[in-house]
Amino acid sequence: MPLPLARLSLALAALLVSGSLALAAEAEFPRGSLVGLVPPEGMGEATTFPGFEDRAKSASILIVEMPPEAYEQVAAGFTDAALGTKGIAVEKRDNIPLKDIKNVLVTGTQTVGPIQVRKWVLLAGSDKGTALITVQVPEANAAALPDQVVRTTLSTLAFRAPPTAEEQLKALPFQLTNLEGFRLLRVLGNTAAFLTDGPKNEFDAAAQPLFVISVAAGSVRDDERATFSVRTLTTTPGFRDLKIERAEPLRINNMPGFEVMANAKDGQTGAPVKIVQWIRFGTNGYMRMMGVVKADAFTDYYGRLRGIRDGVDTGGPESR
Repeated sequence: MPLPLARLSLALAALLVSGSLALAAEAEFPRGSLVGLVPPEGMGEATTFPGFEDRAKSASILIVEMPPEAYEQVAAGFTDAALGTKGIAVEKRDNIPLKDIKNVLVTGTQTVGPIQVRKWVLLAGSDKGTALITVQVPEANAAALPDQVVRTTLSTLAFRAPPTAEEQLKALPFQLTNLEGFRLLRVLGNTAAFLTDGPKNEFDAAAQPLFVISVAAGSVRDDERATFSVRTLTTTPGFRDLKIERAEPLRINNMPGFEVMANAKDGQTGAPVKIVQWIRFGTNGYMRMMGVVKADAFTDYYGRLRGIRDGVDTGGPESR
């Protein structure tokens, strides 16, 4: 075989191999998301929203996930006129070839302040869920994210099965080392976990105990912690006739904390419940833990609630 042809064959083989590897790339799922895709080169997972971004080029892919039944509802309002009220000038409306996933793709522009951006909005739905994917890049950087690259990216859209309880717990910015017989009910926003002890998969503290752990950024001054803790509990929705029984500082895992205990009535049923809230303060954030139990069962559960509290190991914005 002549040398030039050999080189051509090797080059062609390399091209075919690289192409097959690109096609075989697996979708990346943002933390805790059921919707994923293969992001364009240069984009990594965003830290402030669900999706991907290339900060250097101000390009982003925002992923909003909804239940399967939401598709028809969103599609009904996915009109050029409706998008126009959000400042999006629609230029084209078509579809992306996605197996077993119905979809509509809208391409256009939007003016955000003094900047005009190119925009692709994909509404996609399957029996696993509904996704609204928004891709945007400033016109000044449009060459870095051409239409064909965006379409190739969107064609890799995938839905995955809901994560197991173990996977949801691993996605949290803290670890629960002692559940005291409770089980995970739900994870919310990857910053909060709801635990319960009972067969119902509902937020019904009047029927079965509920324990909530959440983290938030922001420091609270030492002299404001008492007021902050009481206000946080008294403004929690879902209760009525709430009366503080005691509020006092304490150490939680060798960190400053505050305990507030209260009696109240369930907002829906009127059943008497007892609430205990612990806030553990860090340098750059705080962790809130709240247990809600039927009033006549609280004494039996109080020790278990403290066990869950003491078994929480934080790794999130609450900093030592």
